[in-house]
Formats: sequence, structure tokens, C-alpha cells
Amino acid sequence: MATKNKTRDPVVSEAFAKGEGSTELLNGLFYQFNEAVIIADSQRCISYANLAAEELFGYPVGGLTGKKARVLYADEKDFHDLGEKRYNSHSAAVPENYRVMYRRLNGDRFLGVTSSAPICSPDGSVSGFIGVIYPARSAEQSLNTMQRMHAITSAVDLDHDQRINALLEVVLEHFNLKIAILSRIDGDDYTVENCRDLGGQLEPKTRFNVNGTYCLHTLSAKCTTGFHYVAESEIRDHPCYQNFQLESYIGTPIRVNNVVYGTVNFSSPDPCEPFNKDDFILMELLADTISYLLFKRISEQELSLRATTDELTGLINRRAVMERLQQVTELSQRNLTSVTVLAVDIDHFKRINDQWGHAAGDAALVSFAQVVSRLGRKTDFCGRVGGEEFLVVMPGADTEAGIRQGNRIRQRLAQSEVLYGTQKIALKVSIGVATLTGDETTESLLARADQALYLAKENGRDQVARLL
Repeated sequence: MATKNKTRDPVVSEAFAKGEGSTELLNGLFYQFNEAVIIADSQRCISYANLAAEELFGYPVGGLTGKKARVLYADEKDFHDLGEKRYNSHSAAVPENYRVMYRRLNGDRFLGVTSSAPICSPDGSVSGFIGVIYPARSAEQSLNTMQRMHAITSAVDLDHDQRINALLEVVLEHFNLKIAILSRIDGDDYTVENCRDLGGQLEPKTRFNVNGTYCLHTLSAKCTTGFHYVAESEIRDHPCYQNFQLESYIGTPIRVNNVVYGTVNFSSPDPCEPFNKDDFILMELLADTISYLLFKRISEQELSLRATTDELTGLINRRAVMERLQQVTELSQRNLTSVTVLAVDIDHFKRINDQWGHAAGDAALVSFAQVVSRLGRKTDFCGRVGGEEFLVVMPGADTEAGIRQGNRIRQRLAQSEVLYGTQKIALKVSIGVATLTGDETTESLLARADQALYLAKENGRDQVARLL
């Protein structure tokens, strides 16, 4: 709202001059403002109040119209002093924002920031006044909250998840609400990724149907939405209110790489101060910050995955399988448990490349990886350690279990021929089995598995062998 000494906006002046018939026109201008807009005549009798003003002062729709502006003030002296300084036909007050204590219908007091201007008729006389009001809470706290957010995002000793959790904590405190959530939304599936619940009931990985959350309105609006008193709002019949009795909510979409990731939102079973422009700006800043942190986390995870994954088969690569085997071996020796490894080699792999080409060889490797990935226990893992060489690690398994698993792999491969064009390629493998003994090193364990593999090849291939 412009802060001129006098406003000669023809639309506002015309609407004001028309009296009651101007409500529709004024609603078109101010009804969806986040700030409270109040228009009074020259005697300071309220002729118009938008939805935000009625919510801010706790009045029903139309409840302020016709009342003297003094009902808005916590102290009648402020009403008279401002009348002498600003709200009169000869005021020469310099345009500026000022703060004053206001009073709601229920008697609650709050500090408000006001910007005002006289409304002038075409002849230049003052016919009324317009004021734009919002609570000073956000104006005073937002800068401090933003500074705290910046300190969190700059902290080198925090990882991405710790930063996100700290940001949720700070903004939850700013709004004085009870629940903070970063959600991941996929279709109708709403998953809590990070959260802070002062009631101690909500935990990460909790899942809801998005249609049962207030975030449905945020996603539909594609921008920040807020409801400070749901019971008296247009969403009072929403399932979220019926099921959880959350009276206040503010949320905004989170986008990563221009795709909706989820939402960041805050809520409480208690009503709160009406949300204003500063609150919405803070939410947008928070959403941008979290979006960047998520982008960084996802990028780092992708880089880490590429560094440890064989690009062709999707199995872990040699470096990763050796690191994990070393960890499993050390854990096994501390806990006196067994570890069995299977050294696997695709038989006559060179013939496949020579007869059908390297693309057929690649298809064979992918087919093998798919078969092995579907077999075994969740604790088992397989990695590609060479061209057609693989290593299967079975923590807690003995030699007999390793032999049984090797034969399952052979049998499953025989049942699932590789389709390459019109060709059907049968895969056979030789497998060497070795189990960790005593304080044996990882290197000696692998050496024994390789020796067993060579034994399987020498005995005709397509079999599982172990050293006696």
C-alpha cells in the first residue's frame, strides 16, 4: 500500500463514495490480501474490512462494518491521539509505519504495525481513511529467525539432515506451534522425512494419505498457505481437522530440480496469531533453503553411489565389495561368527563376446546380476570384481550353506536364458567356496576361494567346488 499523504486512487475513492454498494468492488481489491485492510469514513466509522482484518481482530464476516474504529484499540487514548495526529481532515503527519496496541473482540491485545493514508474526494477534501495492519510479532522476529537460519546453513559441523532438523526447530519456535514436518510426497503417499513434535507422538517414516493432510491445499495452491484458526475457516470439514483437531497450519511446497518433492509445514492443536506477509516470506525462504540442502544431499548420494556401483550391472564394484568384506570379516572375528564367500566366474564368457559381440556379453552380465540379486538373504551381497568375475559374500553362513547357494545360482541361471535379439544364450558358471577360519585375513580367504574356483574349472566347469 502506497504511503502518500493523501490517496486519490479513483477506484478506492469511487468505491468509498458509493457506500455499501462498494463492498463487491473493494473485495475485488483487498479480500485476498494477507494484511488487514480497514476503510473508515471521515468520522472514523468503519465502512469496510477485508477477510484478513476480520480474522486478525477476531470478528465474524461483516462484524466490523459500522463500528467506530475505537473498538480496534487496546487503549482509548491511542484512538484519540492518532485522531488528532493522523485521522482528521487537516492532518499534516508524515507518512510512515507506526506501531500501536490493538484489541481483538475477545479482549486479547497485540502490537500491530499500521500504514495509513487519507482518502480524498475529487474536490480534494478528505472523505475517509484507509489503513493496512499486520501484527508486529513477525516483523520483529523474522530478522532474528533469518539470522539463525543463516547460521545453521553455514555450520560446517552439521550434515544435511542435522541442518534440516535445526531449521525446523528454529522456525517452529518462531511460529510458537507444536509440530514441524518435512514431508516427501509421491502420488497419494505422504511420508514424514524429518519432524519435530513437541507432543512426542510423530516420528520420521510415518506415512499418511496426502488427501488426509492440510498439505493437499498447499499443493493445490502451489504456494504457501496458512490457516490460523481452522475451526472458523473454510477447511473446518477437512479430514485432518476431523481426525487430529489441528487448529493452525502453515505450509509451502518443496521443489528439487523443479519437481515437487514434498512440503515443509508447521501446525498445532491450538489457534495462533493470523499469518501475515512476513510469515509467508519466511516460509518461502525456508523452502528455498531446504530445497538446496535436499539437492546437495541427493547429489552427494548419487556421486557416492556412482563411486561404489558397477555402471553396467548395478552391483557394487570391486572397491566397495572389498571394503564391505573387510568390515564383515572384522565383525565376524570379534563375534566369533562365520563368513563364507563365493568366487564366481561365467564359463566361456569370451565365446559369447566372440560369437555374438560385446553387447551380448553385456546382456549376459546384466542377466547374471539380476539372478544373483533375487537370490540369498538380505544380509548377503554380491559385487563385480572383474570382467566376468563376481564375489558373493554370505555373513554368518558356513561352507555347506555356501555350496547350496552356489548350486541355486547355477540352477537359476540354467532356467533363465539370456535373450539377445532372436538368440537364447545359456549361462553356466564355475564357483569356488571358502569359509573364514580363525584369525585368517581377508586376503587369504579370497585366495582360498580363488583356488576353489580354479579347481571347479579344472574339473570341467559348471560346478561348485571347495578346497578339502
